[in-house]
Amino acid sequence: MKKLLILSLCGFLSLTARSQEASADRPSYWAQPIQLDGVPNLHQIGPGLYRSAQPSSEGMQKLRELGVGKVLNLRSLHSDRDELDGTGLDYEHIRMVTWHPEREDIVRFLRIVSQPNRAPLLVHCQYGADRTGMICAIYRIAMQGWSKEAAIQEMTQGQFGFHQVCENLLDWIQALDVESLRKEAGITSLAQQMSIEPTSAATTLVANTKG
Repeated sequence: MKKLLILSLCGFLSLTARSQEASADRPSYWAQPIQLDGVPNLHQIGPGLYRSAQPSSEGMQKLRELGVGKVLNLRSLHSDRDELDGTGLDYEHIRMVTWHPEREDIVRFLRIVSQPNRAPLLVHCQYGADRTGMICAIYRIAMQGWSKEAAIQEMTQGQFGFHQVCENLLDWIQALDVESLRKEAGITSLAQQMSIEPTSAATTLVANTKG
């Protein structure tokens, strides 16, 4: 029994060490994790933009206290109306399905996120991993100038819980005509959008991926 306990402890310490090592190796320009009660898998992408799994009612209140002004739900069958009740948060709902993303949904997202002087926004799906990951990758590409490869790397390796069964989303991103998408969403220039959401991450990441 004593030997079993020692082996279990060693295994736990090994897993903990690997987890800490992975966190230490995580690039600082990727979305940063935030601990907030009722909001699992919460990360800040940049000033005024967050991503997460499904928040609870308590989580919605906490998001309001954090400064979030609007919630964008990507789930196809679940509404946030009950969780949002009494919070005063604005709400958008884009019903996305993981196995078949629609271009019109991506365009609608980009129009929402590119609005000048928009309220701080939280984007979420059920797990905050796949649909949310794809949307955030497209944000990085279309509005922050990241390469597709760099955005996909963050999406799949950023410790958001990406599911390998959803690799079709990666193919969808790779096939994306970014300039056409920007035009359809009314994004007139990358520089203009960078002024709304300032970041040096795009420049740094592209340089790193080329090096």
